[in-house]
Amino acid sequence: TSPAPNAALSQPYHQPGLGWRPACTNRGFCQAGCSVGAKGSTDVTFIPIAVAAGAEIRPECFVTQIETGADGRVSGVVYTHNGAEYRQRCKALFVCAGAVETPRLLLLNSLANSSGQVGRNLMAHTGLQLWAQFAQSVRPYRGIPGALISEDTHRPADADFAGGYLLQSIGVMPITYVSQLARTRGLWGEALRAHMRGYNHVAGINILGECLPYAHNYVELSDERDTRGLPKPRVHFSEGENERRLNVHAERTMRAIWGAAGARDVWRFPRNAHIIGTCRMGNSARDAVVNADGQSFDIDNLYIMDNSVFPSALSANPALTIMALSLRVADRFLETCRRD
Repeated sequence: TSPAPNAALSQPYHQPGLGWRPACTNRGFCQAGCSVGAKGSTDVTFIPIAVAAGAEIRPECFVTQIETGADGRVSGVVYTHNGAEYRQRCKALFVCAGAVETPRLLLLNSLANSSGQVGRNLMAHTGLQLWAQFAQSVRPYRGIPGALISEDTHRPADADFAGGYLLQSIGVMPITYVSQLARTRGLWGEALRAHMRGYNHVAGINILGECLPYAHNYVELSDERDTRGLPKPRVHFSEGENERRLNVHAERTMRAIWGAAGARDVWRFPRNAHIIGTCRMGNSARDAVVNADGQSFDIDNLYIMDNSVFPSALSANPALTIMALSLRVADRFLETCRRD
């Protein structure tokens, strides 16, 4: 078991393009956005660095079309902003809209899908949580929510399933915890208030378990339209037998941990987390959307830099891998530019 890699500052740090960022104050709001800027999230790292280097950020814009020239390469995009439509020409396009909106955009424009894999292989970590109360106060609202991670179960010796999972401590804000209680245990009124009086004694453990890339999990275009008149994405997802077996193993492990710790009133909250896949990376245009450099097999100046390129789920939070892959794609793109 070790501290989770969350890049929260332990002391003040001068961020290029931004200025001084303070150290973490253990407020516990990491998942809702750090109010002091101590968390190493995109808004205080990559974006200010990019702006300082000359990038222009256009917020609240929605790309609807990817335009191509006679040579089949991307020549520009059409986007809307405050009800008006704009066109932006480009020499290369990097799509970073995530595992739902990236395939949606490509499907809307019938692009980069000679493999038939755009929108396919949707995955989401199985993220079963087990909550409990303790005699002593643990104050679950303080500190980094997922502060500790154990990798002992990445490949369990007694597994009857493929893959594995990690175990992670979880903190929780009161409104999140009470909503999970109401939905899962049906508590309401005085019963809910009585339980919440013990909130300071609550602690949680959860897993991030591997999800296999099934053919029955995918994103497609819906017949329904959004406010712009475009087809909405329709998401198909359900766990398979492998995930069900993994959950059984994980729940047994977590209940043993809570039992050894003297926990009481243990209850489960089933969920999934981190949608990934849908524009998988691979070695061949026959069964993948992009190559190892994030470059489309079909259109050489179209790149994807987000969680949609994951070919498998793995049993870990995907954020650092997304960052690492994006930096790698950028480096490879710049190498290509220098050669040309």
